[in-house]
Amino acid sequence: MSDLFVPAGIVRPAPAFRRHIVVAEGQLLCRGASFLHADLPLADKDLSASHFLGELEGETCGVHLISRQWDIAGYEWRGLRSLLGEVDEHLFSLAGRAMQVVNWDCDHRFCGRCGSATEYHERDRARVCSRCQLAVYPRISPCVIMLVTRGEECLLARHAHHRHGLHTALAGFIEPGETAEQALVREVREEVGLEVGACRYMGSQSWPFPGQLMLGYLAEWAGGDLAPDLEEIAEAHWYHFSDLPAIPPAQTLSGQLIRTFASENNNRQ
Repeated sequence: MSDLFVPAGIVRPAPAFRRHIVVAEGQLLCRGASFLHADLPLADKDLSASHFLGELEGETCGVHLISRQWDIAGYEWRGLRSLLGEVDEHLFSLAGRAMQVVNWDCDHRFCGRCGSATEYHERDRARVCSRCQLAVYPRISPCVIMLVTRGEECLLARHAHHRHGLHTALAGFIEPGETAEQALVREVREEVGLEVGACRYMGSQSWPFPGQLMLGYLAEWAGGDLAPDLEEIAEAHWYHFSDLPAIPPAQTLSGQLIRTFASENNNRQ
């Protein structure tokens, strides 16, 4: 996340917020593309919960959960994904952080082990079972996202369950007991039937749909013919770096991997 935002990992103490984010029914209260508000457009009595997120350029930020989407003059409710590409990357990360904190709070009001009510931890961002003391922190799911390359070509796929027509890098969840590199090899083999060799780690990105941490790689093709599984991957093709189809925006790690590959090849010309 940008140095403009300094995150906080605690629930309490929560200072008086200077910037406010409001969430209801999985959406953000916005003015156009702006989800950060200098003043809270609701009364305190309407709030179900509030959480301190950190500081943005020295100003404290908090997210507020309300029970339903009220009609508020001059505002509209928007899904997080609709802001992708409309706001700066550091602001999108902040919105994603707010949504993940709210989701954690809503999903763990009761203990998954014994069913008793949970309460906030005194210091940590966690909910603790009042009966068996199970502590539940916000869940982060690690994933790998990899651009398979073959000389001046890269492999791009269109995912079967995505509504858009973008072609993107392959991705998948890391299974228990796997390293990121093992998951990369397995996912490429399962999704498109290829083997990969040398892998180069490029960076990571929080991906709040709903709570992934994406680990990005460039992976060199080592053998095999393309055989998309057709369940997750509708189609996959090799593309020359100078002739790419519609790809994800630069705010996404997939878009960054593809652009890095194209830029490195272009610089060799």
